[in-house]
Amino acid sequence: MTGEPDTFDYIVVGAGAAGCVVANRLSAVPDQSVLLLEAGGSDEFFAQTRFTDLESLFALWGPETDWGFTTEPVRGLNGRSIPITQGKVLGGGSSTNGRTYVRGNRRNYDSWAAAGNEGWGYRDVLPYFKKSENYAGGADEYHGADGPLPLVDLPEPTPIAQAFVRSAVSAGYKGPADVNAAEQDNVVSYSQSATLLPELARASAAGAFVHPIMDRPNFTLRTRAMTTRIVMAGKRAVGVEYQDENGTPQRVRAAREVIVSAGAFNTPKLLMLSGIGPADQLRSHGIDVVADLPGVGNNLQDHILVRLVWHLTQKQPQLILLSEVNLFAYSNGEVLDDTPPDLEFQFAPFFFPEYGPIDAGITLVPTLSQPVSRGTVRLRSADPFADPVIQPDYLSDESEIDVLLRGMEIGRELMASPFLDDMRGAEVAPGAGVTSRAELTRYIRDTAFTVWHPSCTARMGDDDMAVVDAQLRVHGMDGLRVIDCSVMPNIVNANLHATVLMIGEKGADLVLSSAGTG
Repeated sequence: MTGEPDTFDYIVVGAGAAGCVVANRLSAVPDQSVLLLEAGGSDEFFAQTRFTDLESLFALWGPETDWGFTTEPVRGLNGRSIPITQGKVLGGGSSTNGRTYVRGNRRNYDSWAAAGNEGWGYRDVLPYFKKSENYAGGADEYHGADGPLPLVDLPEPTPIAQAFVRSAVSAGYKGPADVNAAEQDNVVSYSQSATLLPELARASAAGAFVHPIMDRPNFTLRTRAMTTRIVMAGKRAVGVEYQDENGTPQRVRAAREVIVSAGAFNTPKLLMLSGIGPADQLRSHGIDVVADLPGVGNNLQDHILVRLVWHLTQKQPQLILLSEVNLFAYSNGEVLDDTPPDLEFQFAPFFFPEYGPIDAGITLVPTLSQPVSRGTVRLRSADPFADPVIQPDYLSDESEIDVLLRGMEIGRELMASPFLDDMRGAEVAPGAGVTSRAELTRYIRDTAFTVWHPSCTARMGDDDMAVVDAQLRVHGMDGLRVIDCSVMPNIVNANLHATVLMIGEKGADLVLSSAGTG
């Protein structure tokens, strides 16, 4: 590194969903400069491809676009290690995910506020959800229509998706209704998604928030820029170091703030590499301790699913989304005033590749949407290019097995409906003969898989294990915030994309307000 480093008012590390939002909103103030650093490359391929088939979706996930992380062996999964897809590309997971847009339950956010995080209750965050949206259905109490992100209802549900919804309604579930509106409890809905009409193209955070601002003179984007360390001056973040696409170390200065938006794995990793985290772990890797924050890398939470699979006897129209239907249910059958539904079901007519031709099957996945298990993210070494040590500790609590067993029971009951008789073939997995608790438990532990929703590893709060405060400022530090999924105190009960966009919107507003420019 030679010469004087470039200086920006704000440096945003990570161009995933939250980072894209933050960079857009901060650079909307003309007299403050913003640098957005992304370790991955351009999203040009994703932006130009029309994703109306699953082969295209599965083809997205490769070493050029994914971090390639794998868990440590997990006891609750009978010692299996499993890959966790995380987008390494402009737009992050929003460029590679299944596009489903679900906000989570209002009780999730109210619980954040009740735990001492003022301003994060449902009514506080609802305006930030609406701010991002350009909802095709128009603006109302629950949706916005002036934001940059196209949001649509499922344009053409397949016949079998319609039959599944009828099955759910006949079983007593409400709907079909908008689970992002007034009610989610025991509700079935057709999926909303971030999709451009009429071409059915992916609407990523990069496309919505970054591409439109590339000509702003105060905004700079650098891709293939792997951030290796936050530069500290005492307790203040004053810049970052990164390796550029040529492998050359670079340093840039932040006149106001460094904002880390690198996700549930890379955010705690970067903090620890920079001397912020559990002191004993940092010292074990020869890293000088800047701030002893034991919560960094703890509290890892993720959703985990189990697959129910059937043969399909009637060919369906080409799929638009990986999941056409969402159903939220309580495993105990009762709506609880202070608890969100603990099961989310997602449904679509497709096979995962290991079961046969993609268009020859039906998949229904009960998902553990309010996990009890907590995992960790640790440094493997002081080498910034070494993968973190990821131990999610899935299904370490027996109660989670009970929830998934009930989810499988509900799923089989719904699929047995006469509404599906003309299109449903034989059960492929776990198989109609697998019925006992012991057999089903073995199937869960042998096959359960992540939904790729890691979060909560730098959580908000004011206790000893919290990493950031309700303003998303890292405790004990100046000029340093975390704005991404890792700040969630507890995971919401649905796919995370919508929530991460909201965190980006609210986080950017907090930054602007503290600077007097909001």
